[in-house]
Amino acid sequence: MTYMADDKAEKRQTPQQKWTAEIEAAEKNIKKFQTRARSVTRRYIDERDPMNTTNKWFNIFYANINIMEAALYSNIPKPVVARKFKDYNDDVARVAGLIIERTITQDLDDPRDTYDATMRHCVQDRLIPGLSQAWLRLETDTEDIELSEDVTAQPGMETEEVGEAPETQLPAEQPEPLKRITDQRICVDYVFWEDFLWSPCRIWDERRWVARRVYMTREELCERFGEEKGRLVSMETRNSANGNTDNLRNVPKEEVLKKAEVWEIWVREDRKVIWYSPNSPSILEEADDPLQLVGFEPCPTPMLANITTSNTVPRPDFYMIQDQYNELDTINNRISLLVQACKVVGVYDKSAIGVQRMLQEGSDNLLIPVDNWAMFAEKQGLKGQIDWLPLDTVVQSLQHLNNAREVIKAQIYELTGISDIVRGASKASETLGAQQIKAQFAGIRIKKLQDEIARFAGDILRIKAEMQIKHFDPEIMLKKSNIMATGNDQYVQQAMELLQNEQEFEWRITVSADSIAQADYQSEKTDRVEAITAISGYIEKAGALIAQSPGSAPLLINILKWGISSFRNTQEIEGMLDKELDALAQPKPPAQPPPDPEAQKMQMEMQMAQQQAQMEAQAAQMDMQLKQQLGQMEIQMKQMELRFEEQRLEFERQKLGMGLQMEQQRMALESQQSAEKLANDRESAQIKIDAQRESAAIAAASKREGPSNGS
Repeated sequence: MTYMADDKAEKRQTPQQKWTAEIEAAEKNIKKFQTRARSVTRRYIDERDPMNTTNKWFNIFYANINIMEAALYSNIPKPVVARKFKDYNDDVARVAGLIIERTITQDLDDPRDTYDATMRHCVQDRLIPGLSQAWLRLETDTEDIELSEDVTAQPGMETEEVGEAPETQLPAEQPEPLKRITDQRICVDYVFWEDFLWSPCRIWDERRWVARRVYMTREELCERFGEEKGRLVSMETRNSANGNTDNLRNVPKEEVLKKAEVWEIWVREDRKVIWYSPNSPSILEEADDPLQLVGFEPCPTPMLANITTSNTVPRPDFYMIQDQYNELDTINNRISLLVQACKVVGVYDKSAIGVQRMLQEGSDNLLIPVDNWAMFAEKQGLKGQIDWLPLDTVVQSLQHLNNAREVIKAQIYELTGISDIVRGASKASETLGAQQIKAQFAGIRIKKLQDEIARFAGDILRIKAEMQIKHFDPEIMLKKSNIMATGNDQYVQQAMELLQNEQEFEWRITVSADSIAQADYQSEKTDRVEAITAISGYIEKAGALIAQSPGSAPLLINILKWGISSFRNTQEIEGMLDKELDALAQPKPPAQPPPDPEAQKMQMEMQMAQQQAQMEAQAAQMDMQLKQQLGQMEIQMKQMELRFEEQRLEFERQKLGMGLQMEQQRMALESQQSAEKLANDRESAQIKIDAQRESAAIAAASKREGPSNGS
């Protein structure tokens, strides 16, 4: 009955209530760890309580963490993607691994990539609080595709049926523009150790869900979940709502923008992703598995310090050695107090006034007078007047405390596995063998941590590779890998098909991280020299065997390819080597028997006859070509003569025309001059006639006037 009641109560819960209970239970499960982790973090940065501000601590914990960080992670791990089985003839898997390795390397070289910073933060979180995690997500850059106006209807597009138009018609919605992918990348986000949660479990494989917390502004909420849901989320965190001023959520106290906490929860049971906020009345979003990863979650197995098979809650490394660290601080504080006590202090007889002048006045060769010398001598002089603080006891205690501090430091180094070789300390009396033994011992002590960080880095690269295979555009993968420039063109298509097949990828390709410790260039150089020496020595011996027994060439060459596949850093040249070795393994054609002298003679005679016939044919062809050229030249000469005659006749015609034109102009000029002369003569005659008429008129007038005057 109790079980039935619990089931009914669970069914009555809303998804928001369910996940509120889940998150609160998970936080309660790791509450003790978080309290310890904050305390250790404050110890690392030497953030003290007001009661301890005057204490003199020996913060060797800070120094040890810095040493371990340098020893565990020094450079970005190089991705190593290779054939799971070193099958020398599996060139398709080799090229597929090369494509993925180069694509991952391009992502790591992107200035926007934060993989290196995330790894450094995670290593520090593993060493200080004891929990570190990273999160991967896909980013895609797109651009709009402009369609031309004459785009025809494509299959799947909605079309209207032909018929009468309705009386009222709603405006057609504008279709969303098509997108073109321009770039894709896998981003690796750092997850703060307080922002990562998982369901309470005994071992990590029993987890039901994992979640990370992000803080989003109002604009980000509305853009991500829509205007309606984004406006319903309260911007107050649970700490501020409860009046908790302790910065438990690692949110800056002086943050200007208000942000709400949102949990991204990946549920393994039904492979769903839920976005939940305690400040929202309902679940923000729920979606099916968006990435389709084999491991489902976009995060590796976290690095957890000092866990057992009974609980996955970590415990900081500091608490495993806290007694030694605290004892070292106590001893160092006492040493500081004793150092302050190491000073010349004493008492003297107050009646002997001149004695105090011995230490207060700084003059050399000073004689101080004594009033009553007899009494002064009776009191045994200065010995009877002054009594000093016994510094020998203080100095002896100080020496014992210094020795005790060195013993405690040795215990800490022994417990942490940090030998003096790792710290760069050595003694002149130590032999080279002793130093090598110490270095080897230190490497063994910290190898477990190195392996854990290498596993963590490899898991990130493994998830990155799987996300690239399943969600990258194939053209982008080919461009980023530049695989077409490696001489493996014939395997590229098959390699891309292998990557698209999930089973083939899982069974034939392995992804791991190369060394993440400080790069040993001398070791890498030694490995390459060793590979070249081994290959050249084998080729020299195999060449002699092939010369004696040509049929053994395929066997010896395949053995060489099998050996090369086991060397490190040979993946880049395996394609070139395989091509050359395959060419050497091809059987050579059998040698031709020596030719017969008579046959050679007949062949030479036939060749000479053929050459003579060819020369005669060429001579006849040249004669014919010469005759054709001469005929063409004669024709061209006649054509030139005809053109010259035509030009002469045209010139005569033009000359005759010009003579006629000049004669016509002369005649016209003469006729014009005659007409002008005739007109002038007529004008002169008319003038004479007019003058005569005028004279006659004047004479007649004078005649008429004469008789009248006489009368």
